Amino acid sequence: MTSIARRCLLGIAVAGAVALGGAPASAVPAPEPVEQEGSSSLIAVPPGCSSPEPADVAFVGTAVAKDFEKVRYEIVQLRAGSATGSAIDGLLDVLYFEDVKFIDIGDDYLVGARFDPEFGQMFSTVKPPQPLFGGNDVIGLNDSDIDCPDLDDPVRTLYADGSGVDSGVLTPLFDNKRTLLATLGVPTAIAFAVLIALILLRYVLVIAFRGIFELGRAAVTPTPDHRAVRTRGHRADEAS
Repeated sequence: MTSIARRCLLGIAVAGAVALGGAPASAVPAPEPVEQEGSSSLIAVPPGCSSPEPADVAFVGTAVAKDFEKVRYEIVQLRAGSATGSAIDGLLDVLYFEDVKFIDIGDDYLVGARFDPEFGQMFSTVKPPQPLFGGNDVIGLNDSDIDCPDLDDPVRTLYADGSGVDSGVLTPLFDNKRTLLATLGVPTAIAFAVLIALILLRYVLVIAFRGIFELGRAAVTPTPDHRAVRTRGHRADEAS
């Protein structure tokens, strides 16, 4: 009886081992994306992916003045962050450098700005950042097994309705009629004046050379002595 029980237990153990060995291994779950520390993006950024630096302040403001590199805004509505320490009486200066030409006085904008410690002022841009050396067109530049999300830079200036500000090369010309007229009209007028001057100079030179040629030919061509002719004629009359 004891031998039979042992055989039964051994059979049960072998059957259990076979059953466990034949069971398929459970799939290992893929690691979930972990948001990077210091990122304020609402989209989870996987490890190994870069994310743009957050803006220090986002607001809707009216452009009230500008110079060659910065724009002064009157803050209408604060959307995020804080402008304490940078805004004075509701006015905030934002650096743009060469992008300042795309901002029009009197228009409303949605501005995302970040404090630039080098210049000690808030900084923003109008044009989206351009990739260097062709970006993804360069083979192997951004090759990676990680599927990184495409995140927009929050340090941008848009129209108040969220549409992008036109930053084309000819935009400042068409926005400023005087600049357009000066750019197209002045060179055309100068070219026309130079053409007229060249034509007049050509005619003057032709007349001058013709006069010089006539004077030279007159100088080398002998002219008859009319007094000698008259004297010979008078003597011939007396002789006859």
